[in-house]
Parts: sequence; structure tokens; C-alpha cells
Amino acid sequence: MSGPGVRPLTAEELRHPLRHAFAALPQDAERALWWLRRGPLATSIMLPLAVRRILLRLGGVRLGSGIWGLDRCYFESEHVSLGNGAMVNTGCWFEGHGPIVIGRDSFLGPQVMIITSVHEFGPTGEVARMPSYREVRIGDRCWIGARATILPGVSIGDGTVVAAGAVVTKDCEPGALYAGVPARRLR
Repeated sequence: MSGPGVRPLTAEELRHPLRHAFAALPQDAERALWWLRRGPLATSIMLPLAVRRILLRLGGVRLGSGIWGLDRCYFESEHVSLGNGAMVNTGCWFEGHGPIVIGRDSFLGPQVMIITSVHEFGPTGEVARMPSYREVRIGDRCWIGARATILPGVSIGDGTVVAAGAVVTKDCEPGALYAGVPARRLR
């Protein structure tokens, strides 16, 4: 059992003339599959929306009916669930491997970033090399503005609006407007 981080190369791998390429093959293969099922190819504007939905579903993303958008988005995790009628605008990023649940009829503006991974501090203050994951939940009928960032463990209540460029670090109450860095309730 090796510690956190990148595993060391074996003696055989070190002697191999293509050692760097050889050691990276498993990670490269995994990345290629991600690219096909949840990455830029799966959300390419060259593909009809129906095909994008099929590829994302094959990649494990749970899509409700009437989902639209899905243009040049990145679904790093298969633990994403989008409710009926949700709209995912251009360039949205769903990071990490923690669950991301987005309610029905919610709209995500261009380049919204949802992050689920954190690197915890150890008892002596060192940062863990391996991430842990926290769920992000966005309620029904929410509007998330362009380039907003939603951080791990955040829950956004139904009908809430998050302004463009906001960084949401804490839970948001239902039916409110949040803006700023860090986001705070304006009304």
C-alpha cells in the first residue's frame, strides 16, 4: 500500500525506454473515457442536443426531461443530477466526485463552476493530499449567474438568485438574492 500522491514507478518501469508513457497509460485511458462520456466531446455543439444527453447519460450523469443547453460543459463527476427543465449554459464545470444535485427549472449561466472536493487540514496543520468530497445542492427554480462559483458543501434554497461572479461559501436561504465575494444576502 502506497501513501498519498502519485505511486512510485517499479524497477521494471524505470528500466523501460518508454517508462514515462508506460506508467501514464492507465490514467490516460481513464481520461480518454471521461472525455468521450462527460467531457468536451459529449457536450460539443457539433452534436445535436439529443446526442449530448445520451452521451452524458452513458457517462452516469442523471438528466431529467427537458434539459437544455449542455454546450461545451465539463462533467468531471458522474454524480451529477439535473432536474426536469434545468438549463445548463455554455462552459459550466461540475468538479469533483461528490454529489451535485440541481433542482427542476433551475438555470445556470455561462461558466458556472460547482466544486465538491476539499483538501482537509490535518491535526498538525498539513494539508491532505487526497481530497474528500461534500455534496452541493441547488434547489428548484434557482438562477445562478455567469461565472458564479459554488463551493463544497453548499446548499442553495428554492427560488434563490446568485449574482454573476459571486463565490458561494455558505448555504443560501430560499427566495433570496446573493452577490459578492464571498456571497452575502442582499434581499
